Amino acid sequence: MLSSNKTLTSMTNINKEGYYTGPELQWNVEDVEIFAQANDMEFSQEDYKRILIATFEDNEMVMNAIQESIAITIDYMLDEGELKRKNNE
Repeated sequence: MLSSNKTLTSMTNINKEGYYTGPELQWNVEDVEIFAQANDMEFSQEDYKRILIATFEDNEMVMNAIQESIAITIDYMLDEGELKRKNNE
């Protein structure tokens, strides 16, 4: 599900600087370990940490995926009448 109408009181996952702080973006070293083991791989705890850090430091692919998701969400919300453009286009 992409989105639904949100009230201002339910938008507490945006901090005062405008950054999203929701729990969906919290990844743990254990997440890397679970993925590796599910794919028949095993690494040291230090390597799991290095993998997690590298995933977000070298994040062009992650950022592109988020940007694409933002575009899809905007299109969806416009199509559903949940958004109205300020410039009335």
